[in-house]
Amino acid sequence: MSKKTFIFIILIILALLGGLYWYVFVDKTNTPDTQTTTAGNNLFPFGSGGSNNQNQGTTTSGAGGDFIDITGQSGNAVPRLRHISLTPTAGAVVFNKASTTIIRYQERATGHIYETRSDVLDTEKISAVTIPKVYETLWTPDGSKLLVRYLKDDNQTIRTFYAKIATTTKPEQALEGLFLTDGIKNISVFGNKVFYTNESSTGAQGIVANIDGSGKNTVFSSTFSDWSSIWTGVDGITLFTRPSALAEGAAYTLNPQTGVYLKTIGEIKGLTTLGNSDGSIVLLSRADGNSLVAGFYTKKTGKSDVLGVNTLSDKCVWSVKEKTVVFCGVPQLVSSGTYPDDWYKGKISFNDALWRINTVDGSTEQLFSPEFEAGVSMDMIKLSLDQSEKTIIFTNKKDMTVWSYTIVE
Repeated sequence: MSKKTFIFIILIILALLGGLYWYVFVDKTNTPDTQTTTAGNNLFPFGSGGSNNQNQGTTTSGAGGDFIDITGQSGNAVPRLRHISLTPTAGAVVFNKASTTIIRYQERATGHIYETRSDVLDTEKISAVTIPKVYETLWTPDGSKLLVRYLKDDNQTIRTFYAKIATTTKPEQALEGLFLTDGIKNISVFGNKVFYTNESSTGAQGIVANIDGSGKNTVFSSTFSDWSSIWTGVDGITLFTRPSALAEGAAYTLNPQTGVYLKTIGEIKGLTTLGNSDGSIVLLSRADGNSLVAGFYTKKTGKSDVLGVNTLSDKCVWSVKEKTVVFCGVPQLVSSGTYPDDWYKGKISFNDALWRINTVDGSTEQLFSPEFEAGVSMDMIKLSLDQSEKTIIFTNKKDMTVWSYTIVE
């Protein structure tokens, strides 16, 4: 071999080695995020999540699907009926920030928090703090604070963790907060306040506090301990006994400022209720033989009337603009059963459409049918509206995933 040939071979080998070094140690443009994190920065000792993006892909509606004239960053149209989460969730919130509508939700299995906007298809992970097996998540209206509820290792004690989403570019450090009292069975959020009931030696106490648990004030006491509550307005907390077709229930309106509570309606089997923002109208549903019926009670007149559709108050949300209008997931068919017991236990599942109902003039309007729009059967729960009332979100009880629907006036 000549000297020139030998030198040429050496140069080729060096060039190849240099390219390999650049690919392995320098060029990271085609590799995933390799940043490592430790559980030491987390509030919960469960480790942290992975990358910032969920990469859920594009969800489009099926045959007969309806699309609004919005284009996402990926260039695809944003469907009017949109599948927001592809995994079970513990709770979601929709809110407006300037002219943008934002949806946030917490994943049930991991406790990771995701965010998307109504005008794009991209979804971003904003918190990678891992909290396994979250049962329930309650949000403040602006989506900045939340209550995370789950069972302790004994599978009996309910823990409630107040968390604030911190301003940070590191999702593994995105939550900060503290624990509330253990054992809170029922809690509801209104603005930055909470109302919850605790069992006492004589029955139950109702407590109003700041969402972080501070500033406690006992405003209600009862010899009966099994209460549910929904805080719907400044002067109105709806209190009702646990609903069952096998027992007569009652509902009360509690003023959190004065502690005064008045019986709204009672002695009704299978009773569930949902008051509007000022407590002037209370939506109710009840057992009716082997079926169910929905109605509403008007405080001013003291009279009750049928709603015009049959559903459960658990499947409804009051309008944020009109105090007399309610949006409900309404079953296409109500099969024979014990209500609401069989539905709570999962023995019966509904196939809903979304309706808008005016309690003053009795008018009803079907807004959409999920089967027609997306070819999907939905049992709607946890309905929520943004302040502009252009977007409604809900959870499909069949798989606990979150969906959104754009309401076009």
